[in-house]
Amino acid sequence: WSQFPESRRRIVQLCHPDWRGVRTVAYAFRAPVVECDDLDSWGESLVEAMGAASIDLAVIQGWPPGARSFAVRASRRGIAVKCVLHSSPAQHGAEAGEAAAVDEILALATRGVLQGVGMAKSGVSAAFQAAGFAVDHVPNRVPVLPEFEKKDLGDGLHIGVFAEPFWRKNLPTQLLAAGLMGGSTIHVMRKPGNEYLSGLNMVEHGELPWGDFLALQGSVDVNLYVTLSECHPSTPQESYLAGVPCLISRVSSVFESDPVLWNMTSTDRPDNPEAIAGAAMSLLENRDLAVRRAREWMAEADAAAATLWETFTGR
Repeated sequence: WSQFPESRRRIVQLCHPDWRGVRTVAYAFRAPVVECDDLDSWGESLVEAMGAASIDLAVIQGWPPGARSFAVRASRRGIAVKCVLHSSPAQHGAEAGEAAAVDEILALATRGVLQGVGMAKSGVSAAFQAAGFAVDHVPNRVPVLPEFEKKDLGDGLHIGVFAEPFWRKNLPTQLLAAGLMGGSTIHVMRKPGNEYLSGLNMVEHGELPWGDFLALQGSVDVNLYVTLSECHPSTPQESYLAGVPCLISRVSSVFESDPVLWNMTSTDRPDNPEAIAGAAMSLLENRDLAVRRAREWMAEADAAAATLWETFTGR
């Protein structure tokens, strides 16, 4: 956090090292990041170190274990604390832990322990404002990709379906869709336990370091990220930055403001394998146009997100 000049507000972000999406977007904001899987384990020493370094704002990305006690300690030390949430109300109805975290965060903001709360998902901040809470829209910035070399995966069509086998990531539906795409090899991080998928030609790669994952994601012919609920996903944007088209579902604002790009790159039928397969094959036919327009959209969206971040952290 010594990289910022004294004339600017000195900001540190905190995130969980194993929450891959949250970690990626934290670094995309270009402010220094402290990774910690339990903020209680560092306790007062972290707050004291930040105070000694003249940090005046800590932004917690997500809500890792120990975040509440850290926020209380930092606030007492005179360090402002804000939080950016990367969950949606759809999760709150299915995951008690996510719902409890949101309630805790909003209660801390009401008490003045948190100086600000942001939400990454478009449309959610306005809804919380209507419910009586001061919540800002803080969309994710576009990831910054390191240099990587593409892998030679062999002949044939290679499809990446790298979402976690978790309910809202819709993995079985997407794998069935990939199986409809004609003799393809399907690359996954982890196979789900569904026996009916055993006849598919799947290659399991495991959880890879980010650089290796980017290389793999950038080596397939098309990626599928047709999930049931998202905030502001980075995985599809990483794919397009690597030159690979990625089919998404219409559950976030990514690409929405460009109707041509939105229609090319997304489907509104995330529970239909045949519809997903058809949309993915159509996307492949328009891959060059989709990649070009996606990159143009991301450049504009990133500039807007950077401005909203400056507003959120500069208050």
